[in-house]
Amino acid sequence: MKKTGKLLSLLLAVLMLASVMLAGATGASAALAEITYEFANTTAGYAQGTVTLTPSADNQGTYTLYWADDSAVLPGIRELATLDASSPVTFEMPEYTAIPADATKLVAFKAEHTEAELNVANADAVFELPASKQLDFSSADVLYTFGSISDPQLANDSHGSNSYPYDEEHLKAAFETLYKRDVDFTVLSGDVVNDQNGNQTYAAEYEAYLQILADSHYTKPIYEANGNHDVGTKWNKNGDYYNDNTPFIIATGLDSNLETIKKGLPYFEITEPTTGDHFIFMALEGGFYTNKGTQFSTAQLDWLESLLKKYHGDGKNIFIIEHANITAWGSGDKLTKPYYYDLALEKSNPDVTRFVELMETYKECVIITGHTHLELSAQYNYSDNAGTSAVMMHNSAIGGVRRLIDGKVDRTAVKGLSEGYIVEVYEDCILFNGINMYYNEIMPQCSYIIPMGTSLSEPSTEPDTTPATENTEPTETTTQAPTETTAEPSEPASTQASTPEDNYLYGDTDLSGTVNVKDATAVQKHTASLINLEGDALVQADVNADGTVNVKDATAIQKYVAGLLVTFPAEKSTDTAQVNVPPQELEDVMKLLDDCYMLSSYNQYQALKDEFFLRQDYDALKAYGEELAKLAGEIRNLKPQTREINIYFSNNRNWSDVYAYVWGEGGSAPASWPGTKMTKAGTNSMGEDIYTIKVDCSKYQNIIFTNNSEQSKDTVIVQKDNTGYYLNDDMTCGTYDYKG
Repeated sequence: MKKTGKLLSLLLAVLMLASVMLAGATGASAALAEITYEFANTTAGYAQGTVTLTPSADNQGTYTLYWADDSAVLPGIRELATLDASSPVTFEMPEYTAIPADATKLVAFKAEHTEAELNVANADAVFELPASKQLDFSSADVLYTFGSISDPQLANDSHGSNSYPYDEEHLKAAFETLYKRDVDFTVLSGDVVNDQNGNQTYAAEYEAYLQILADSHYTKPIYEANGNHDVGTKWNKNGDYYNDNTPFIIATGLDSNLETIKKGLPYFEITEPTTGDHFIFMALEGGFYTNKGTQFSTAQLDWLESLLKKYHGDGKNIFIIEHANITAWGSGDKLTKPYYYDLALEKSNPDVTRFVELMETYKECVIITGHTHLELSAQYNYSDNAGTSAVMMHNSAIGGVRRLIDGKVDRTAVKGLSEGYIVEVYEDCILFNGINMYYNEIMPQCSYIIPMGTSLSEPSTEPDTTPATENTEPTETTTQAPTETTAEPSEPASTQASTPEDNYLYGDTDLSGTVNVKDATAVQKHTASLINLEGDALVQADVNADGTVNVKDATAIQKYVAGLLVTFPAEKSTDTAQVNVPPQELEDVMKLLDDCYMLSSYNQYQALKDEFFLRQDYDALKAYGEELAKLAGEIRNLKPQTREINIYFSNNRNWSDVYAYVWGEGGSAPASWPGTKMTKAGTNSMGEDIYTIKVDCSKYQNIIFTNNSEQSKDTVIVQKDNTGYYLNDDMTCGTYDYKG
């Protein structure tokens, strides 16, 4: 485990100015080429620089380069480059790109090789990474991992054209990749669905999303931010429109808490359980056209600021999951107009200005956005605005990746082009590994390092007194959602694993009869070719059941010993046809799963699925499934609660009469234009008359102030009692807290 604490970020500031030239000796016995690597700085883990491959005179041709450890090419990672080397040829590793945690070498192969042959001994050129450039920890030291995806944009083909013909196929593949990578949870930075006409398409599109998730092997939690396509825009017979977040709130489940859903707010937070890291999910509230009007209500920004003040300096990572990028600020928008629509957030809008100010104040945050659909290889993925703000990471898309060709965005749909990140969180840095979600391949030139740190939470000495409720997961669940901190036990001498029917004790690589840290060490030594596991030891070492024994297995064993993993994937049975259970019981449980799939983004449903595939305790499953079905009924029948608030208006334009025209989820406005006449409530210190009106914001979310000849611009109602409004010069509304 790395012990240098926050030195990495200090070194980055000092050493980014340096540039060194490092050459590696060829490690092959009969080298065909030589590799040199000019690093842009000497900070450990940073890959940015120029790689040069020089073939020998008799060995010109095509070479393929990979990251490798001391024994072989790192599994699951694409080639860095394929080079036609008729003479010395170079390629660039982009800014902020990362050297993988297990990499010790850069290797090149001239001839075609099978995957089994991609080892260091067969390499035609080897560059030894200097010890100072290697991260001084391995992937086995990862604290937790999560998937980061965006923009599935599932479209209902029965209403209009489908912009992304491979949307469902790509999402299914993405869930399988997340399952195979064994992430602890997944975040989705917006646009689950495609069409913004909620009356016609939302129900079918969200149902398709939930059904795909329910049918997948993926059983871990998934948490979605609210994107512009997720904001239902509806029109009434008069041509007025209003924004509706209810379909998103109900379908996605937010943070898996019924009370949170009843609040009717599309933004929420969760806490990662092993470290206490913070994940804040923001929401676009202003509708489809993100460059127009207010997207972040004052209430949401007040909530965000209060969280940032609370978490500032607590030593934990703060991730903000948000949908839209900001024009000419941050990742995803480095060109003047890389995005083919003018739909980025505009800094001139007061809400965006305030959001930017917060991100320039709390630089310890990592913001993850989507929206553009730009391919990761376009390299608009990482930005801290030249050190002036929090780090912003740009997500590509699941549903339809857009390619940058000759400086223009191409929207042609490409099957298999579906991208996201597998994020690894370590004590002293975060690795965002760009990945093709369709083919399950890490893209090394789109993988980035962020020098931020956290640590495992201290063991709790207090007993768990959390009361059981209908929303509480079963005590035997193996899917732990990031909602509350769990204790890290002191390192035990051994942990006895449960023995499956085939009598293999998975994780017991030294055949001692117990599973402990020595078994993880044995796997690491096997991967480095220092020892050779055979027979039962080799079978029991493949705890991930992926057919290979590597550092992922060592990581899983370490998590098991630490109490962070209850059951190894090798002990799972995901083929229900092979489950040894009476057919009627199996049918009953599968019916419960099917009945509850509309809650599939809830961690409760994911836990139920995990319980079914892992433990097969059918009595417990039935009881829990029945409770979940009851909860499903509550959610489906959920009606927004009445939320009447007092709204105030400072008449700073000296209108003779003031009206408030409101509209929203309640359908047509309660009063025709110019709306309801507001009541005078007093005068402020500047001599301006104050007017008031009471509004049910569970029905009406938008407001215009007018005197029937002049009017404010459309304004999203701040869902906070006693909010005051005033008019800016451009007729947008500013807000303040009315004190009476």
